[in-house]
Amino acid sequence: MSRLHLLSLVLASVLAVSCKEHGHDHEGEAAHGHDEGGAHGAAEAERPDLSVTAYQDGLELFMEYPALVVGQPSPLVAHFTDARAPDGFKVVTKGKVTAALRYADGTEERFVAEKLLRDGIFKPEVRPTKSGQATLTLRLEGEQVAGTVEAGKVTVYPTVAAAVSAAPPEAVGESSVPFLKEQQWKTQYATAPAEVRVLQGGVRANGELKPVAGQAAELSAPVAGRIPVGGPVPHLGQVVKKGEVLVRVVPTTVAGAMDLATVEMEAARARAEQGLAEREVARAEEMFSAKAIPEKQLDAARVAREMAIARVSATERQLTLYRSTQSGSGGGVGGAAFELRSPLDGVVSFAEVMPGAVVVAGTRLVSVINPSRLWLEAKVYEADAPKVERSPGAAFTVAGFTREFTVDEKSGRRVAVGSVVDSATRTVPVLFELPNPDGALKPGMFAKVTLFTGETVRALAVPEAAVVDDNGRPTVFVMEGGESFFKRVIRPGVRSGGWVQALDGVKEGERVVSRGAYELKLSTATGAIPEHGHQH
Repeated sequence: MSRLHLLSLVLASVLAVSCKEHGHDHEGEAAHGHDEGGAHGAAEAERPDLSVTAYQDGLELFMEYPALVVGQPSPLVAHFTDARAPDGFKVVTKGKVTAALRYADGTEERFVAEKLLRDGIFKPEVRPTKSGQATLTLRLEGEQVAGTVEAGKVTVYPTVAAAVSAAPPEAVGESSVPFLKEQQWKTQYATAPAEVRVLQGGVRANGELKPVAGQAAELSAPVAGRIPVGGPVPHLGQVVKKGEVLVRVVPTTVAGAMDLATVEMEAARARAEQGLAEREVARAEEMFSAKAIPEKQLDAARVAREMAIARVSATERQLTLYRSTQSGSGGGVGGAAFELRSPLDGVVSFAEVMPGAVVVAGTRLVSVINPSRLWLEAKVYEADAPKVERSPGAAFTVAGFTREFTVDEKSGRRVAVGSVVDSATRTVPVLFELPNPDGALKPGMFAKVTLFTGETVRALAVPEAAVVDDNGRPTVFVMEGGESFFKRVIRPGVRSGGWVQALDGVKEGERVVSRGAYELKLSTATGAIPEHGHQH
């Protein structure tokens, strides 16, 4: 064995070990130029490895491959990701890929991978037949997603030596952190470009969702009593109409049962007194006509009649009021029961009604709320209060929802700005009213609020979800390639509509991790990589 051949074998072994140490183990395959023991194994190992990351047609392509050489097989390890949903990219699990080399003279060579190597990865093998400049394009066809991604201009070299000599020197720059596709596909992951946007100036505050004034009510037991068996029993979430009977309470005390009887007796007495007064007036008028009594006596009879009429009217109104709140049937003393009716259209938000139970006066039995509109109360620190005095609206997020909610002149209104600073929290309340037609938002939810100041700024911005806290420093992860990222500290500015101004740290067009940044941060802290490495 010649010294040159021995040196080539040693070099190939070192490169293979180095590849495995970096988590990219291509066991038993020809990826990255490691031919399966073929005649060109040593030469293939010397070819420079290239990579490309491209976005097109709703697809993300990250591809690794050895430099293209005439007559040499070059496996394209193409990682395809469905990048159509900004809230989370998905691994491609179906389809076939056609790689096309289009030369400057218009000729084209095609190479097809009929199926996936495994989820997300296709490996068409390119074997160019002539050297020169070409455009490399990959076409994905499948049920899940389809599209064409242009990988860019490539050079097909006549020999391996030409490819090696043309390889640029290894650049020295900022260090990157790895986050392999296998890791990305197992979490909620997405990227977005840093771009210039028009942002609304805003002030951050904590807030809470509350019922609109007059659109919530509590119904309590008016007297000590018993809830009759067989009566209405409201339940949580029940839709009710204004005036609907929700619960009945039968009084259990003699005084409570006698109230209605007393009022009825007073009404009967008033009517009898009115009749007597009417007769007295008639008699007085006859006697006055006969000049048997003075006019003063007639006037006294008429005044007595007016007082009797007034007393009848008062007792009748009181009797009507009692009858409007009592059913007139039931199992209580005298058969009377108080009916608690819904004061508004809405849903039952609280119900503590047990048939047969005895309750004391003032016990809360039912609460009703109309959730179709809500109030957002934001607590603004006193230093920021002057900025939101005429706030046109606000954006807010609540736990459990991935989307941001907005309230402005189109969707709601500003109700009021507090005129007093809370002595304990040093905040000023600002109220907004907003629609809640589907009832998704619940009163009592806490919110993170950005109140618009009315000012706008055109600036470079990144998604707010891309910014993570790294030891007290706002940080984003900027994509270097499909599986490597730069960790950059930024200086945030205006926040608006889910975006935050980046005063420095990123450049326009650079892609940042907009979903999964926290998981990437954790992986850099632990050095975690998939146990199987990154085998292709």
